[in-house]
Amino acid sequence: MQGKSSFGGGRQLLVACDAMEWNLVHDWSRAGYLPTFRHLIEQGSRAILSTTAAQLPDTVWGSICTGCNPAKFEKYFYVQYDPDTQGLRHVRDDAIRRPPFWDYLTKAGRKVCAVDVPKFPISSSIYGCQVTNWGAHATKTERTSTPASLMAQIDAKFGRHPVGDCDRLNLNPHAMRDLRQRILDGVRLHGKLFRWLMKEYEWDVFIAGISAPHCIGHHFWRWCDPTHPEHGDGDSDGLADSIRLVYQAIDREIGEMLELAGPDTRCLVLAGHGMGPLRHASWNLTEMLELWGYGPNPATRVPQRDGARKARVNPWRLLKMKVPGSLQYAIKDRLPQRLQDELLFRWYRGGKDWRGYRAFSIPNNDTVGAIRIGVKGRDRYGLVEPGAEYDRICADIQHALLELTDPVSGRPVVSRVTLSRDEFHGEFLNQLPDITVLWETAFAWNSVHSPKFGTLHIRQQDGRSGSHSAHGFLLMGGPGIPAGAVMSDCSVYDIAPTVLEHAGVPVPADFDGRPVALPVGECNA
Repeated sequence: MQGKSSFGGGRQLLVACDAMEWNLVHDWSRAGYLPTFRHLIEQGSRAILSTTAAQLPDTVWGSICTGCNPAKFEKYFYVQYDPDTQGLRHVRDDAIRRPPFWDYLTKAGRKVCAVDVPKFPISSSIYGCQVTNWGAHATKTERTSTPASLMAQIDAKFGRHPVGDCDRLNLNPHAMRDLRQRILDGVRLHGKLFRWLMKEYEWDVFIAGISAPHCIGHHFWRWCDPTHPEHGDGDSDGLADSIRLVYQAIDREIGEMLELAGPDTRCLVLAGHGMGPLRHASWNLTEMLELWGYGPNPATRVPQRDGARKARVNPWRLLKMKVPGSLQYAIKDRLPQRLQDELLFRWYRGGKDWRGYRAFSIPNNDTVGAIRIGVKGRDRYGLVEPGAEYDRICADIQHALLELTDPVSGRPVVSRVTLSRDEFHGEFLNQLPDITVLWETAFAWNSVHSPKFGTLHIRQQDGRSGSHSAHGFLLMGGPGIPAGAVMSDCSVYDIAPTVLEHAGVPVPADFDGRPVALPVGECNA
């Protein structure tokens, strides 16, 4: 399988590294720890990707796969606000009906292998093979394959992926070392699986998803971040190098895949978002909205006062932090789906009823808070008139959020506020949050100060130490790619059209991205 594709400009190998952090890749490549990445950086072209992780982190892979913004597909989060009930509903990846770019390749007669692409369901038809949810992180879709017999072959040859749900753990050092080893074993197995499929199937485009950076980043970030309050002065548990070891293992597997693919194959290594410290006040947004007067009793807005008040906590989240993950999942597995969903909804919402609120916080991926405006005619129990009143409330909340500071340093704690109607467009816009809040993670803070209500002390309600950063990266290598070049103004929306163009397949008119413009310079032969 070493020859050129019979279509377009040759074969393409895509390696999707879920939540791999570019700053770590860059630094460890320069230090010599990641020779494959260093080669791609020096001999290929690179770009920092703008990404929907700045607003809706769970939509990153949907946008990569479809080339479209999140208002054009049916899912923005696995626990989703329902405007018809003003409640919550559990949404699987299977809800996404918009076709991925490999469906367009299939229709054009290009042979495709897609393996463990995160957070995306199986295609109804694919010219080649597809594997979903063998070893993908937090992917809410069926564990299946096309052809149907392929998953059984994989299980027989490689066994089950050794990680499973990486939140199913206890946070003691022994359990953490065990998880690290299982993640490393999973990287090696993924590499073997990818290379086996590269040999077994003919392909013009091969897409491989590696979820190990996502899992290791969530649970081990504090050991590589000196600013984290639980970083510690030493490494008595032997865990400080965990993330680097996993990145090195991924580097080795990608290197072997590139060697197998051959020099005539164009390679794209990418991440739709990165990883960084978990710092946010998302769990307390509804309380802040109450203090700003958007709750059921706006006339009783709490006036500013000199002393700090403690923010409310959701007891369900505190319980989840105290109970070992293995026990939580053992209990969960024995419950019917209805009760599982109810516990999940309480974890996100507590027992709060949003009736009577003009604005309230809804679930989103933790580092980005999400706010919904209760609009008449759109949301059940909606109180806000569409038009001028809606616009005014959005503007007022945006201003209030941008006024929030850390009372210790005086620095802003909000990095970016987005109004969804200004950022996204599509048939599913009305299901998205109206406002998203990207919190500042560049420094440690545990309180927020508002000129309107004073200081609110935030209590930790998360068990993880790392979460998503709002940037991704793209490395491109192979024939026709300039060496050492930096590509600018690139987005996660651009991956799909870039692959289609190189394969000689027309880019659909409703895509929001465009093929990446390669810099002019010395190209690889």
